[in-house]
Amino acid sequence: MKLYDDLDSGNMELTRKIGRVLFMTLEHEALHAETLLYMLLQRAGTGTIPPPEFTTPPWKSLKSTWDERPPLRSPTVILGPASISLGHDDKEHQDEDESVRGELQGHEFGWDNEHPQRKVEVNRFEISWRPVTNGEFHKFYTSGGSEKVDFPASWVQDGGVIKVRISLGLLLLNYPSSDLL
Repeated sequence: MKLYDDLDSGNMELTRKIGRVLFMTLEHEALHAETLLYMLLQRAGTGTIPPPEFTTPPWKSLKSTWDERPPLRSPTVILGPASISLGHDDKEHQDEDESVRGELQGHEFGWDNEHPQRKVEVNRFEISWRPVTNGEFHKFYTSGGSEKVDFPASWVQDGGVIKVRISLGLLLLNYPSSDLL
């Protein structure tokens, strides 16, 4: 907070290096919020105890809003063909360069594996609107998919039973409700 105060008061100049650290911190905090929301959504109504001072989302109100949306016309969407840009032209080693010191407007910070920026041609493809569940992938994998894709790193095979590693322990995939996961 002192850094923000110093920047706001003019006691410190906002450089690209400081901007990079602030952006990284914001992204890090957003990942924590995303993880928390993911956990709460997975366990909604099943005994999850939210952290102190956390405001529980208004589930009933959200549900009624979601229920008012027209149903999807199809479980999938067709995308492409398209030319897309991936990555950033972000050279971290230039952060200390005096010639770019004040160049923050419009600068995109990126991780080292996100640059350089490049154009990619994407062919037409069809994809589901929602993520594939562990149960659906398990069914695909055990029905011939194992010849097409590698065994997921988050899965463990224990005496012929496939288990999924999750933050709370191991989940048996052969459990009858696994398709709901």
